[in-house]
Amino acid sequence: MRVYFLAFIVSVLTITSCTKEECTTQYSYVAFEPIFKTAAEINEDIAFVEDRTLENPGKFYYYQNLILINERGEGVHIVDNSDLTAPVKLGFIAIEGNEDISLSDHYIYADTWQNIIIIDIEDIRKPEVVNVINGVKDQFWEVEPGRFLVGYEEVEHVETFSCEDYQGPVFTINDRLFIDVAGGADVMNDLRAAGPESSGQAGSLTRMALFNDHFYYINNHTMHIFDVGDLSKPDKLNEVFMEWGVETIFPYRNNLFIGANNGMHIFDNSVPSDPVYLSTFAHANACDPVVVQDDLAYVTLRNGNECENFINQLDVVDVSDLLRPQLLASYPMHNPHGLSVRGDVLYLCEADQGLKVFDIEEPEEIDKNQIGHVEDIFAYDVISVNANLLLLIGADGFYQFDTEKPSDPEILSSIRVGE
Repeated sequence: MRVYFLAFIVSVLTITSCTKEECTTQYSYVAFEPIFKTAAEINEDIAFVEDRTLENPGKFYYYQNLILINERGEGVHIVDNSDLTAPVKLGFIAIEGNEDISLSDHYIYADTWQNIIIIDIEDIRKPEVVNVINGVKDQFWEVEPGRFLVGYEEVEHVETFSCEDYQGPVFTINDRLFIDVAGGADVMNDLRAAGPESSGQAGSLTRMALFNDHFYYINNHTMHIFDVGDLSKPDKLNEVFMEWGVETIFPYRNNLFIGANNGMHIFDNSVPSDPVYLSTFAHANACDPVVVQDDLAYVTLRNGNECENFINQLDVVDVSDLLRPQLLASYPMHNPHGLSVRGDVLYLCEADQGLKVFDIEEPEEIDKNQIGHVEDIFAYDVISVNANLLLLIGADGFYQFDTEKPSDPEILSSIRVGE
């Protein structure tokens, strides 16, 4: 289960609807009970589970022969990928509130509701928390000192209100959140979904990066930087304040490209402990992962409740002059999410339209050069590991493809939801 910002909850509570005079029927409401936890309860011991099915996949991470798959809000599946045709689930580490993950050597970096924890998995069946990084995640869901709102639980019964008592599609009574089954469907689905280089490879939706003995974590407005020469004992070096709404981080060469809901921010990272702001490529508010290759950045913009807009497009940005990024081309898309680029090929996740493959040799004609399409997958994010291997995470599971022929990706294996 995923936490949604209190600001969001407050905003939906202010939605108005028809007046009592217009209300001519009864309205059924699904009730969501708030879940509160203390700091001690949130930071309980990490638990290893021998066998757990994949239910709600989120972000993922590739490192050597291991794959980490986030179970949204609940923890991490660890997969042995030595045989690409038959990945083996080694187990599950329960981590409340987890969404972002990275791995180097035998240390997992994972966020919780409050902190970043470092877990030694040298013995995978006995994971050990060796350090906790405090103060890098916003605490705005703290409803009172030491007591946090960590999510909502859907109760089994349905409340029915007469027209005279109608209060709108979304409202609260004594901390309980009521959502009209019809009028508040989008909000209800969000609450239910709660709910993606020197060490390994993350998808384009990540908020974490391990790069040249440095660990970077971005929250909504700050980049936190740690020295992880000793992976088990990070040393806080710096924090860089940015505009509100930063979402993703992509290290490339000696630069950092930060995706935000209002643009792409570029930092010179020649000194990894002290990134220097260079410029911003601004765009309309939208969710914004970014990947970079050579002198071009590829940015997807999409709509959705958390993205605050109705734009669905792919922007190609010339970053040959990092001080003056320029829009080279823009292409309408269906609902683009994560993406990955390798050579002359762009792999783009298009939600319920699956994975689309584009020839990008002519970046100003990408819309004319779709060369492949994998359908029947709700695609979130993708990692091109090498010219022959592509990893994909989606609403229905994890997939691996042979991409020796990019126009016709051949599925090697999968771990589906329910497995």
